[in-house]
Formats: sequence, C-alpha cells, structure tokens
Amino acid sequence: MKRILHILSTNTLSGAENVAADICMMFRDEYEMAYCSLDGPIKDSLCDRGVNFIPLKKLNVLGLRECLKTFKPDIIHAHDIRASVYASFISFNIPVISHLHGNQKAMRKISIKSILYLISTFKVKTIIAVSDSCINDFVFKRIIKRKAVVIKNVIHLKRLEILMDKDEENYNFDFVFLGRLSYPKDPKRVALVASNVLKKCSFAKFGVIGDGELQKEMINVFEEQNVIDRVVFTGKLPYPYKALKSAKCLLMCSIYEGLPIAALEAMALGVPVVSTPVDGIKDLIINNQTGYLSNDNIELENHIIDLITNELLYKKVRRNIYGKIKLINNESYFKMKLNEFYVKY
Repeated sequence: MKRILHILSTNTLSGAENVAADICMMFRDEYEMAYCSLDGPIKDSLCDRGVNFIPLKKLNVLGLRECLKTFKPDIIHAHDIRASVYASFISFNIPVISHLHGNQKAMRKISIKSILYLISTFKVKTIIAVSDSCINDFVFKRIIKRKAVVIKNVIHLKRLEILMDKDEENYNFDFVFLGRLSYPKDPKRVALVASNVLKKCSFAKFGVIGDGELQKEMINVFEEQNVIDRVVFTGKLPYPYKALKSAKCLLMCSIYEGLPIAALEAMALGVPVVSTPVDGIKDLIINNQTGYLSNDNIELENHIIDLITNELLYKKVRRNIYGKIKLINNESYFKMKLNEFYVKY
C-alpha cells in the first residue's frame, strides 16, 4: 500500500488542518497516510478522527528527515507555504505535492516568503490551489502555472457526524463568527457589523467561536457599542459544529480567503452564510439564494437581521442550501482528482 505523508507547520486545528485530516479519513482504505506537524492540541483532534499522527518537537530539516526515515513515504503532500519549502529541502527523490489553502498577501508581492516558495516549486511535482486567485495573484504565477491545478476544498461529511456528539455543551446563538481572530478574517469589522445587529435586535445573542491575537480588539468594539453582555467568546472549540448549528447565520468579513472550511461546514449544517465576497467564498454562495455576499456593512447587517427575524426567509435559504450542498461539496470528485496525482507519482 502506497504511503503518503501530510506535512503542516501548525499544531492547532484550522481550515488547512481540517482538509489534511479529512483527506486522511477519506483515503483510509486506499493508502497508508500519516499527518506530521508540530506537537500540540492537534494531537487529540487527530486521535478522535483515527488519523495517524507523527509529532515534531520542532519543524526543521532534522526533524522532518527523522520523520521520513520512520514513515518512509512514497509521496509528500505539504499543506502550507512553510511545509512546502521544508518538504522541497528534505524530499530527495520523493515526489512532493504542494497544497495552497489561502491567497496570502505576502505571496502577491516579491517577499522572502514568495521567493522561498518559488524556489521550492522547482522540486514540487504539482501545486494544488483551492481557488483561481491563489495562483493568479501569486507574484511569480507565470513560472508556476504549468504545474498548478485548482481543486476546491470539500469537507468529509462523516467527520461532522462522528464529532458532533463529542461536545456536551448547549448553545443558543442567533448568529456566530467561526475562525481565527487574526488579520485575514478582519475581526474588528466582524465586531462592528455584529454590534449594529445587536443594537437593532435587542433579543439577539452573538457567538465568537475561536481565538487569536485580535480578540482584545473585538472586545473593545463590543464594549464601546455597549453590547458586550450579549456576546459570548467560546474560545477555540475542538468541535464547533453544535455551536455553529445552533445559529441562524454565520458572519464572515474576510479580507482574503482560499475556500473557507468554516463556510462549508456551516452550509453542510444548513446554516446560511453572510459574507464579504472574497476569493473562494464567491464560488460557494449563490447570492440571495444560499447566502448573502456584500462589501457594504449596512447590507451585511440587514441580511443578518432578515435571517434571524424572518423565519420563512431563513427556512427558504436553508432549503436552498440543502439542495445545493452535494454539488458544492462533491467528495467523490475531490477524491478522484487527488487520486490522479497519488497514482501518478
């Protein structure tokens, strides 16, 4: 059985990490797969998924070479820029697949990060991107285009079923944010939009699912707007699905995205998404049918208010989502496209 090693640079669970873990679950009966990253909270999440985890004390050349000696992979599948660069250094003759999960700002200009990634691509066999913009906005796109392919992310629906019941808490949110509280997600804008909804809907409660360096900035906004008493910061939940499903709406104000796993998870649970129209999210949502897209804060607020106050509208959008989710989240196609590369190399 062919061995495939997934390498990531982080030790917590987020979008790219969920995709890599889902791939391990999807191909469980076809390949021997392992997930390698820094040791940390990710360990328990992978254990619950039944994914083989190889922890590293440090993500460096020495640690990864030891991992190669232990696991002896036939293919390395690297899921972020840093992991791709390291994989190219230590792979020797092992084929490397580089997976770009986001359209990062540093990759759109000449920078140390973009140059190092460009150098790494000379060893990489295939570059998988989750959206066209990941490739088209890359400053060195002309050099890498010949080996790049777009495969949109999906989520492994069985994972939601397996993990949903592991959260024993009860939630009662009208709308939520789910993600890391960091620059790409624009948490301050999320807080401003949510605050105006809360001021107009005195009954509403907002849940912030996640943590990050900009949490204090969000808290300041809610305090200034005098709505902090109706905002709940859950912190990072290992299994956010029950909290997400309790809401009638997921609010996103991202500056850039790849193809957001949080939005896919929301739609799989029948939760409408109200978002800024960026990158891969424009491919997920049919505006005014399965969710709402706008760059205007007032429009975002109004869409949220409509969803949490108009039960008929909410049920209509929810029906539309369930009608489209199998087309949007086509696991069979995703597996087929990945398998083409796994078989090839």
